[in-house]
Amino acid sequence: MRSFVLFFLLLFSYRSHAFDPNALHPFTDLDGRTLEAKFIGSKGDSITIEWKGKTFDLPLSSLDAETRALAGLLSRSQPAPESDMEIRDWTDKGGRTIQAKFVEADEHSLTLDWNGKITQLPMSMFSEASRELANQLRKSESSEDAKAPESVEMDLNGELDLQKEYPWQNKSGQTALGTFVSLGADQLTISMNRGTREVSIPMNSLAEGSLALAKKLQSLSSGLTKELATLAKQRKKMKVPAVTEEDLETEHEFKNTQGQAMLAQFIGADDREVTLVMPKRSKTPFTLAWTSFDKESVAKLEALRRKREEVDSRKPKIVAAKGKRLAYYASGKYKGFNTVFEDEQYAVGVPSTGTGLYVYVKQEEVENGVPAGPLGVLRMTVGFNSRYTDRTDPKKPRLRSRSVQSFDSPPEPSTDREELQLVGTYTNGTSFEFNLRMTRKGLQFWSKIKDPSGEKFPSSHRVGVSMKGVVPKVKDMAMSAIKPVIGDGAILASPVEGKTIQLPMGVSWVDLMKKVKRGALGNLKSVTAQGTPYDPIKIVITPFVKDMKLAFDRSYSATFPLQGMNFYYHSLVKKNEIPLNRALKINLMPN
Repeated sequence: MRSFVLFFLLLFSYRSHAFDPNALHPFTDLDGRTLEAKFIGSKGDSITIEWKGKTFDLPLSSLDAETRALAGLLSRSQPAPESDMEIRDWTDKGGRTIQAKFVEADEHSLTLDWNGKITQLPMSMFSEASRELANQLRKSESSEDAKAPESVEMDLNGELDLQKEYPWQNKSGQTALGTFVSLGADQLTISMNRGTREVSIPMNSLAEGSLALAKKLQSLSSGLTKELATLAKQRKKMKVPAVTEEDLETEHEFKNTQGQAMLAQFIGADDREVTLVMPKRSKTPFTLAWTSFDKESVAKLEALRRKREEVDSRKPKIVAAKGKRLAYYASGKYKGFNTVFEDEQYAVGVPSTGTGLYVYVKQEEVENGVPAGPLGVLRMTVGFNSRYTDRTDPKKPRLRSRSVQSFDSPPEPSTDREELQLVGTYTNGTSFEFNLRMTRKGLQFWSKIKDPSGEKFPSSHRVGVSMKGVVPKVKDMAMSAIKPVIGDGAILASPVEGKTIQLPMGVSWVDLMKKVKRGALGNLKSVTAQGTPYDPIKIVITPFVKDMKLAFDRSYSATFPLQGMNFYYHSLVKKNEIPLNRALKINLMPN
């Protein structure tokens, strides 16, 4: 059993991840004694480890078979040493010395790799000898760069690994070692220095071999993402065994796709990988892809994931309020929110910004391959907005938004409240009061602001409503693929005067505006969003008509209604208030 466990761990963990020099590994001798230490390197018939800040050489003959196998894997995973990255002594003007690797330098600063941390320091703080050393290394580096570049050979027919560091070369012959992150329309993004920084390389500057490699890795990444999205969809629908909260604290047997077993404790999971720990062997967690496990183990892990999510939602970590930010849940289902109201068919969340709320519809996915979030699919946002006209330059007046400075007595996070009042000030001293009511009957919004005496640029206030786009990947999709997603989705706008205007999501705005009278969307008595993207509910926005105005915001640029629509609501009499008796109402009704 023990040999199976180690083989499983090595095969799926160490093969799938880049070498981490700071990771702790279990090293066991022939007498069964184990210590956790950093792997430094191997030489001949021994290995070098670091334990409690000291280095030791261990003969391979003194280690058990499993540890010798581990040492072999770590040796092969370890990046080749870099000539410019040897550890050197660096001394400041006070005589204090540190040991670190040279990264780069210029006239004003010196960048060092100190214990795996990239740190930039002023050149002026170092002794004359250290400054001279930095200049010599900089000149040496420049000299190397000036040499005629050698083309980097790329094996595009062998097995590719998204976790592997590759040498990326541009047309000038400059090479950077890094892990593939993504390939966009005009640039390649790689991760360097073991994940400490990301670098973007223009695609038109890449050497032919590097460009071909990037395209192959992008295809591999897309395939993996699609496979994992399909698996995630299947997992969330599968029947899983019953587990208890106590099962989260115990070990379970899991098998890989070859039937090899291991004992491990579940820590957490996302849609890509599972995090486990083997407490009897090591306290260091490790991650494995969902695709590593057999069907029965996937079901057990999914059950544990659901239980973990349930527990986290009951006992989430809370981050305290600070300045212009409300207190919020830092973990679990409600992560990022101060207030959440949930119904069987929808959920409403007030984020830590406090200036509005999000409306989610309880659906399993947005479109094929795009899963819903923990609260559902985001379909609408509502926000309080205060603006002013900046006339600092009379010739070029600019419309600007007020920014929140702070909240007074901000509320603690809650999933039980139905009414929320937020009071505070904007950066210019303008006071505000935002009110939200969230019940099963619907949502209500009312508010007011007050400028300080002598305010040079008076504020106006409104509530903005944004119907979010219903097809996230629309730019990459043909209309034949879009139509099943939008189905019979449509926005119905009813003017204060005139007939209801139907805006099908798949008809372009150019064609729609040919049939809509000018100004017909400028004063509305209701707006309804309904059909396939909003099932099982429909969203009905109802303003108070007298002295108030709900209008379509034509400043929003889009080609189709499926890309979203914006509306705004304000008083025609009081520019700084939306009274309670004229509150904007939004009903979330069964369709």
